[in-house]
Amino acid sequence: MAEVPEHRRMTVERMRAHLARAESELEATQRFLDPKAGDPAELDVARAVANARLSVSDALETLRLVAGEPGG
Repeated sequence: MAEVPEHRRMTVERMRAHLARAESELEATQRFLDPKAGDPAELDVARAVANARLSVSDALETLRLVAGEPGG
C-alpha cells in the first residue's frame, strides 16, 4: 500500500486523538446512567450514548483503514 503523506498522517492522528477522548467521555457518561432504573428518559439517553460509542468506534476503525494500519 502507498505511504500516507505526512500532513494526512498528522490529520488522522489528530482526529484519532479527538475520537479517543470522545470515547472516554462517553464511557464515563455511561457510568452515570442506570437503564434498569425504569425511567424511560434515562433509558433513551443510555441507548443514545451506546449508539454514540458505536459510532465513535466505527470512526476509529475507518481512520485505522485510512492510515493503512493492519486489522485489529
